[in-house]
Amino acid sequence: MLMSLHAARGIKKQGLAIVSGQKQVEEILGFFPDRCEGILFKKGRKPDSLLIADKNRAVELSPELFREIDLYGTDRPLALVRVEPMPLWNGEQISKGCTLLVPFQDPANVGAVVRSAAAFGVRCLVILKEAAHPFHPKSLRVSGSTIMRIRLYEGPSIKELPKGHLPHVLLSPGGKDISEFEFPASFCLVPGLEGQGLPEHLRNMELVSVPMADGVESLNAAVATGIALYRWKDASRKNRLSAR
Repeated sequence: MLMSLHAARGIKKQGLAIVSGQKQVEEILGFFPDRCEGILFKKGRKPDSLLIADKNRAVELSPELFREIDLYGTDRPLALVRVEPMPLWNGEQISKGCTLLVPFQDPANVGAVVRSAAAFGVRCLVILKEAAHPFHPKSLRVSGSTIMRIRLYEGPSIKELPKGHLPHVLLSPGGKDISEFEFPASFCLVPGLEGQGLPEHLRNMELVSVPMADGVESLNAAVATGIALYRWKDASRKNRLSAR
């Protein structure tokens, strides 16, 4: 069962995921103890008492099995966390500020934008059909406990986005300079897929871009999204100050 948690299919089927790294595990236990179903540790390396709350079950694994489960070779206790089902998003849910739609197929990019979204105050994050599972080990390695600080929805394909009630702001190299863009009070930010960018039918919507030096073709998708979120957050702060 534990080996199946290395892939999205197993995570969905079991409703569980594995968090690695001492700091990440301690944050899970400190801030989200109710989501922790157990602590996995290698035989002969029982975790500190601080890592085991009464409600958490310590599970001793053979060194061989632990080595297979511990993908990043931390040699430290791992947290087995409960993965809550993501409610379906149909475009009708309205959240003030930015709703981030995530199409990224690289789990590390998903983890990176989860962390950026939480840092910049995004309240709602929609995982599109193309995207890697946000609780994939490679995603959790980057996002850590921040994934539990943000509301997650399961969305459609980027090719089938509903119109809904919120305007869509799309991130594309050919768009308007984002530093000159005035963000709506509530909107959906839609970055393109890694490499492929946005589907053709979406390119007639409001496009914004992160300006770059001549000769640089593009930014990493997660990096560009993080910059866009910072720009939105900074613009929101300035608007609040000017309204005083």
